[in-house]
Amino acid sequence: MPELVHAVAARAGDPALFIAGMAYIYLTGLALLIAAGFKFLEHARHPEPLQRNRRHFFSTREMVVVVLFNVPFWLNSIAQLPLTPLFYRLWFAVGAAMMTAAVVWHVTAKFAIRRMWSDGIEIKAAHTLVTKGPYALARHPMYASLLLWCWGASAAMANWASLVITTAVLLPLMIRRARDEEAELEKADPDYFFYRQNTPMLTPKLSGTAGVVVRVAAAAVLATCIWIGITAASLTLLVALHVWLGFSLKPEKVGFSYLTKSGMMVAVWAFSLIWPPAHYLFWLLLAMFVYGLFFNCPCMLVYEKYHGCPCVGLVKRCLVKR
Repeated sequence: MPELVHAVAARAGDPALFIAGMAYIYLTGLALLIAAGFKFLEHARHPEPLQRNRRHFFSTREMVVVVLFNVPFWLNSIAQLPLTPLFYRLWFAVGAAMMTAAVVWHVTAKFAIRRMWSDGIEIKAAHTLVTKGPYALARHPMYASLLLWCWGASAAMANWASLVITTAVLLPLMIRRARDEEAELEKADPDYFFYRQNTPMLTPKLSGTAGVVVRVAAAAVLATCIWIGITAASLTLLVALHVWLGFSLKPEKVGFSYLTKSGMMVAVWAFSLIWPPAHYLFWLLLAMFVYGLFFNCPCMLVYEKYHGCPCVGLVKRCLVKR
């Protein structure tokens, strides 16, 4: 077995990081499985009287199956992005941080929910709405943390196929499961409506000091990528990071600016393939990000005036007229 691992690692961009990544995937994955096993055991030993019980097509077993679809890509170094050594280390560091945060968030969420946890969709006779701790950050922290873990593992292994599987398959199924749960919870507890209105489904909202720290870190990552030279692989990381920030940052105008600039990055990169000097426009985007830390950047001013992208609004109006 060790010989096989080393043989596969030799085909990876960085054999040492490949082995470290697999070891960390196994370690953090084991922690997630132990947490799930603990909740199954607790649920079996201390059953709660139920109002309603509904099996769901996407339960823990199915979640594990979808996650396991990623493993062959990670294990065999299949579909690994061709990264330079420095970018590989950058992706690995980001991925390892995401996996660590995911495990901490997942385990604390399982403890916070106590006996309200279930594999199916259960409404307990004495159902209690949990809104503190991890559930103050997101309505479904266990689903969100599992997604974060898969994305983190994909980043650590620089694997585009598992990124696609997690985003195109696991994410929609998680959202469907979450919405089906919420439909039952709103019937059982009128307070859930207000909780849903004030708490995001999956991604925590970042503001204040936390928001500034994340934005400074994102600017540092962008500066590093520009200095080294942006490739398709590094662009993927940058766009994914800034799209996530777009959905996570508060106030809304700040999130809008990050979503808008993620699209600008793609446009600038495509333009630079035709006209290489256009690459310097990335420095302008970085300057706009830094300026936005202290003042309203142009994207924020547009949001304040139009509450969205005027171009998107124009396209929608044209489609409606047709």
